[in-house]
Amino acid sequence: MKNENVMSELEKLIRTERPDLLRYASYKLGNVDDAEDAIQDSYLNVHSKIKTNGVSGIENLRCYLFRTLSNICNTRVAKRSKITAVSVDECDLPDESADDFHEEYKRISLLLSQLPDEQAEVIRLRMYGGNSFAQIAGILSVPLPTVKSRFLYGLEKIRKGFKNDF
Repeated sequence: MKNENVMSELEKLIRTERPDLLRYASYKLGNVDDAEDAIQDSYLNVHSKIKTNGVSGIENLRCYLFRTLSNICNTRVAKRSKITAVSVDECDLPDESADDFHEEYKRISLLLSQLPDEQAEVIRLRMYGGNSFAQIAGILSVPLPTVKSRFLYGLEKIRKGFKNDF
């Protein structure tokens, strides 16, 4: 595949996958503005890689884009935790759905924080990124059975947590 075709495919992918990318990054980073920035940086990184190195090493462009976004989000979360943790309550969201997002984000963050990072990441990619298990395996570069077991173990731990709370 020629670089021009890949570039147009990347632009189309950004448009069609934007809701899933934004939802995933918002739940990973805690607010929409940071998620928008991370998506833009992901696009620029992938675009730059293709322009510089061509498509070598990119088997699935969608998975590569999500992996890039995941890496950018992880780096930002790590930097944030080293400097200053920002509460979701302090984040500004642009519209009236902000309160709903804050409440949902707090509940989900609490549940996911009780899981190992590997399980939480698979759940985020599946539930908020809209990815299939096969796509998640490609994004995380792990075998498909590992992805499925992380998802199931994570959900089971969440269910047990609910049972213990009630």
